[in-house]
Amino acid sequence: MKKFIKFYYIALVVICFIFNNCESVDIDNFNDPDLASTLDDANSYPSILSGAYSEWWSAIHEYSPYMTLSVAADHGSSSWGNFNMQNVGTVTAPYGEGDHASLNNTQTAPNTTYLNDPWYRLYGAIGTANDILRGINQNDKVVMNGDVDITEQTVAHALFVRGLSYGYLGLLFDRSFIVTDETDLNQVVFNEEFLSSYEDVVAQSLNDIDLAISKATAFSNFELTQFNGLNLNQSSAIKLMNSYAAKILALKSRVQTENESNDWSRIASYANNGIDNNFAPLGDGGNIWSHAYFLQGNHIWMRVDQQIINMIDNRHPYPFPQSGYTIPTSPSPDARLGDTNGYFVFQGAPIFRPERGEYFFSYYRFDKYQSYRSNLSGPMTALTAADNDLLYAEALIRSGGSTATAVDLINRTKVNIGQLPPATAADNDLLDQIQYERFLEAYESPGNPFFDRRRNGTLGNKQFTQFPIPALELNTIDIPLYTFGGE
Repeated sequence: MKKFIKFYYIALVVICFIFNNCESVDIDNFNDPDLASTLDDANSYPSILSGAYSEWWSAIHEYSPYMTLSVAADHGSSSWGNFNMQNVGTVTAPYGEGDHASLNNTQTAPNTTYLNDPWYRLYGAIGTANDILRGINQNDKVVMNGDVDITEQTVAHALFVRGLSYGYLGLLFDRSFIVTDETDLNQVVFNEEFLSSYEDVVAQSLNDIDLAISKATAFSNFELTQFNGLNLNQSSAIKLMNSYAAKILALKSRVQTENESNDWSRIASYANNGIDNNFAPLGDGGNIWSHAYFLQGNHIWMRVDQQIINMIDNRHPYPFPQSGYTIPTSPSPDARLGDTNGYFVFQGAPIFRPERGEYFFSYYRFDKYQSYRSNLSGPMTALTAADNDLLYAEALIRSGGSTATAVDLINRTKVNIGQLPPATAADNDLLDQIQYERFLEAYESPGNPFFDRRRNGTLGNKQFTQFPIPALELNTIDIPLYTFGGE
């Protein structure tokens, strides 16, 4: 274990503290001898894994990269420089419809937390999971309350959090290092040859989650209590694992052709066994557990992108006109867009700087999670049942499954929430209807609108489709700098 800590964390974590532009990444120092002795105590593993779960959560649900990806996907809009939002939202002429520039992936670039935070935090969670699995191999079993053997449950947790972390590395970055508890670190050189493609990283993720599902299924008393405010029993935990597996596999595609050839039968199987209630840990006042909802719902920081408003009600022009426009007086046909209620509500004139482009403007703000903003202690919905339902519906259609079932799943939100005319089996645009519903009902999960636009080929002109490995990491392990977008 000491060799693992020495080689792995020097390469991927400890170097974070050397550079000023990585000061926001808060990761435990696993070279700490106190932690090394703690890992010799198998009974402490469950509490250590709780830290890995919170590290995974913080890696993707906080402002970076959540708000960056929202703006890049034309789902949220903000011209402020924080989290690199201005840069990923800025386009050249023609007004509002020009080309995006490439990401500035250098160590001197401003606002690089959107790259550094997910990369280093996800590897922090992976490293903890690997340490626990190595420790179990050495200590044979983990007991609780003196005599209750929870070894298999602990293994399941380590595999699940590692699978979640590799899943989001695969969704976000073009390449990553795959290191498991079985990796011989005496033989590893962290160089370009050791990097794996996002396809292989996603495969590792799904393998871990599949094994976690198997372990959790075999352990009748399995429970998932590591997410603040939640106590998921065996059935609920396994459903959550299946939903994340469906999401990771469905959203990995970089281009439309890859999306069409995805393994939709496998996605359907995962989603069919997925959640039927929203997955929503509770905030703790912003101490450890928090969500980007706090700033996303602040109309000064972010508005609903005009492209989404126009999609819901085409009486609202897109791009936002430089001279503004008159809001329609009659209600929108979709109840989720409203003046005083709904998911997206009228806020009034935006305060973004016009010289940065009035196409950033929108009269509407996100309202669905305003209650969370009051004290950061309410539910932080991270994966909705609708998200799983709509992935299942899409998988059924793309794999030749039951259209009737798919239509029923679409109408759960389209009719019951949006109050729109129901979809029918005779409709030839069911996939478009699913995507419409996903933009309104499945944007809570970090990156969802971006991943959906990417796989359907509807990102902005020359917009990046994936993150490069952060410059901080590339320089540390002597790999040439590179980036995406702008070409």
